[in-house]
Amino acid sequence: MQDINISTIIGSTVPVEEQLKLIKNAGFDGFFLTYTGIEPLVSWAETAYQLGLKFETIHGPFSQANRIWEAGDIGKDYLTYLKKIIDDCHSVNVDKLIMHVTVGNTAPPISSNGLILFQELCDYAKEKNVHICFENLEPLPHIDAVMDYIKNPFHGFCWDCGHNLCYSPHIDMIKKFGSRLKCLHIHDNLGVTQPGNIDYRDDRHYLPFDGTLDWNWFVEKLSVLNYTGPITLEVSILGKSEYQNLSLTEYLDIAYERATKLRDMLIQKQASNISL
Repeated sequence: MQDINISTIIGSTVPVEEQLKLIKNAGFDGFFLTYTGIEPLVSWAETAYQLGLKFETIHGPFSQANRIWEAGDIGKDYLTYLKKIIDDCHSVNVDKLIMHVTVGNTAPPISSNGLILFQELCDYAKEKNVHICFENLEPLPHIDAVMDYIKNPFHGFCWDCGHNLCYSPHIDMIKKFGSRLKCLHIHDNLGVTQPGNIDYRDDRHYLPFDGTLDWNWFVEKLSVLNYTGPITLEVSILGKSEYQNLSLTEYLDIAYERATKLRDMLIQKQASNISL
């Protein structure tokens, strides 16, 4: 049966090591977290392995993601930094790195320089047996350019269904990139609350079924692909005021229940497709 995984909880002040224990106790099979190169990754990995938690992916740094599109030393220095992140993934036996290709509503123009740097990064990652998984964000054309340029199927796509809802509901990301789907980021929100104004504040990272995402649509998209990978939540305890009245244990219990419901919906949908 498919694993049920979760991110360390966005906005939580509970130390990662303690979060991992609570994640395991809630029933999750694995987890992922964000790593910028300065955190105690080896210690976190050791804690996870001792607990029997699978370290599914690492979310790479993203606050300076636009730098890779810059010419000269800016882009090259950022590439060097990302290669170190890949080395660290390899050192803890995590074989998938999630990457944003831009940050924010605006980014430098798509450039041949940037695409060449992405190719160099992906070539380096493959040598280290680390799959780069490019994640959908705001509706900028950069991810299309990168996915088109990086031909090797070793690398692929991370579908963030919450981002799809609040940033680009008019774009069928699975139709575009589903053939290269490698992992999921699952969360809910209220969609685009200010039509014509895409805003990061809409990216609320609710628990599934607490927003407006059509989860039947979600499982339909995955069933078409015969997706059998992990059901992976990426959620924030800051998303709704009600969450902040819960202990982290209570929150994780609800999160596991919601993720299990999604997995059951997907299994049922795939079974009904087979019977047709």
